[in-house]
Amino acid sequence: MKCLMRWISIMALALAASGVFAQAEKTSAAGQVKKAIEEMGLASAKAEIMWILQNRDRFAFDEGEFTALGNEYLKAGKPHLSAAVFEAAVEAFPGSVSALGLLAHSRYLSGDEAGSLEVQARMMAVRGKAELAKFLGQNRDSLAKTGEEVIARSIEATGGRKAWETVKTMVVVVSVQSTSGEQQRMTRMYKRPLLYRQGLEGSESFISTDGITCWNVSGGEWKEIDGFYLPLASMNQWLLGYEAFGISYRFMDFDYLNGSPVYRLRRTYRNGRVEDLYFSAGTNLLTEIRSDYVQHRPFMKSYQSFWNYRDVNGVKIPFVFIRNLGSLEPPHGGVVEEVRVNVPLDDKLFLPPDRIK
Repeated sequence: MKCLMRWISIMALALAASGVFAQAEKTSAAGQVKKAIEEMGLASAKAEIMWILQNRDRFAFDEGEFTALGNEYLKAGKPHLSAAVFEAAVEAFPGSVSALGLLAHSRYLSGDEAGSLEVQARMMAVRGKAELAKFLGQNRDSLAKTGEEVIARSIEATGGRKAWETVKTMVVVVSVQSTSGEQQRMTRMYKRPLLYRQGLEGSESFISTDGITCWNVSGGEWKEIDGFYLPLASMNQWLLGYEAFGISYRFMDFDYLNGSPVYRLRRTYRNGRVEDLYFSAGTNLLTEIRSDYVQHRPFMKSYQSFWNYRDVNGVKIPFVFIRNLGSLEPPHGGVVEEVRVNVPLDDKLFLPPDRIK
């Protein structure tokens, strides 16, 4: 018996030294928050709640207790009190998607829609980081690690280098929705090495480029314009043959975009234009291009997203795209209706008369 009692005493001392008993003796942080709110009123309790958060070593923080307290106020029809509790929970557990979601819900119910949206954005970012960390932990050894490797995998995912090299011309007819909501048909023509033309169906006006110079054509007059359309000249998004045109890529990092882990590459053109490209780490397909540059509005963001890749003569191209030019105009997009590969295209369709050889 004496040995047993001595062993119990030793274990008690060990537990006390490890802080187990000390933790059990700490006051519940959620309970203290509730006491402050109900005894002092919310306005006066905010300073007390802040003090509790700043002295975490004095209290026992349990996320479940904060969730129960916040839900208690929600059931009582007091969303403003619930929001205060979940704000404290988010401060105490910044990586909790659950706490952020409940805070967003409480703010919305209390009439703070803008605040709710702000928290929802934070929640998506936190969830994305958690999902990305999990994905990287499970797949890091099999993922691409350089920009060149990402590009090589993307080329392979869309048919492979040999398949792309057999495509000499391509005509793509797109049903596009203008920024005003009007439906129109647009024709895009490509001819290797880098001839490109784009115009509305039935119109004699169009833009074109040879990969170096751009023209705006109207009424038969070819007017040279700045190089805004140069990125469009490549039928496979400048993932083949880019080195010869002074284009470079740099692997930036992994990210989480539209619910999926992605590779982020930075592309720099010869003229200094910079874009960030996002490739799905699962499919290796290009999903989005972002740029800080919008034609004539260099302070605005440009986003272009790609979906629904389909096979066309051995290569895959996206059949749906959406483009957003910041606050310059509403988002607009298009759906590919027709694709013709290796059809005859005369250079006269792309170049001014004085450039025809």
